[in-house]
Amino acid sequence: MTRRRENEKGIALLVTLLILVLVVALAHEVFRIGAQSAQTGAYGRDSIRCILLAEGGTGAAKIALRQDARDNQYDTLDEFWSRAALPITLGDGEVRVTIEDEERKIDLNHLMLPNGNAPDERRLAVFQRLLDVLGIDRAVADAVVDWLDNDENPRVGGAESPYYLGLPNPYRAKNDLFDTIGELRLVRGVTDEVFEKLRPFVTVSSSGKVNINTAPKEVIMSLSAGTDMTEAGAIDARTADEIIEYRKDHPFTTASQIGNVSPFLRDLYARTLIRNIVDVRSTYFHVRSSGDVGGTVRTIDAIGIRVGNEIQWRFWRIE
Repeated sequence: MTRRRENEKGIALLVTLLILVLVVALAHEVFRIGAQSAQTGAYGRDSIRCILLAEGGTGAAKIALRQDARDNQYDTLDEFWSRAALPITLGDGEVRVTIEDEERKIDLNHLMLPNGNAPDERRLAVFQRLLDVLGIDRAVADAVVDWLDNDENPRVGGAESPYYLGLPNPYRAKNDLFDTIGELRLVRGVTDEVFEKLRPFVTVSSSGKVNINTAPKEVIMSLSAGTDMTEAGAIDARTADEIIEYRKDHPFTTASQIGNVSPFLRDLYARTLIRNIVDVRSTYFHVRSSGDVGGTVRTIDAIGIRVGNEIQWRFWRIE
């Protein structure tokens, strides 16, 4: 069964690449015809060709994610969409595509309860634990909550509009959800260094649950934070390593299977609310597709949500 599944994935990948070639070939032809009358320099022409290549790459990513949805009901780091892809050469250009699920991260927008008046204390504890693991001041958590909540009452380590209006380039606290992860740079305490530390582990676009098949060690160590964990114990670095090692050969097909790793984790899952914030499937995916023609590079940075077998783009930017 495993071998057959791998063969099916290999065929799906081949189909994806073939369609990518067709898409890009068509795009090149459209460009060739249009370029005959276009009044632009070499850089402009190469830039357009790079974007066409990158668009072909995002099309291939959609196909790969659709096929994966048909294969199984869980997502792991060993599926073809999540593996590092070699650049694909097409004529004098090449395209490179990477796909990363957002459920491997902690979603900052889910720190708040739906009414926006107060934080979800369990998820806030998880974020605070992540800050501890990364060596970042916990005051950043207060500032993030103040940025998200719908009032102007600052928390102990946070900041509301009066603080931001006093900056050299003043602005108000948003008091609403993050639209992009880059917006985190506006929050008090999030320096360039802090942002770079946090960026691999936080998102603003996910289901709100963490995929235990794809989450990195730092996120896994954060999951056991919360008031009901006092007696149960915490996931330390060693336990996180055990989870990561176990899932390499035994991917979790249900969240409860984390209990197969050790008696401690079985008890943790059964007795605490960690079960409410973990999953084995991903729905949001970050796609970066770069087209390179003669050293000119353009990249499409996109986030899509997988609904059934379809991918709907929620964020799209050309760099």
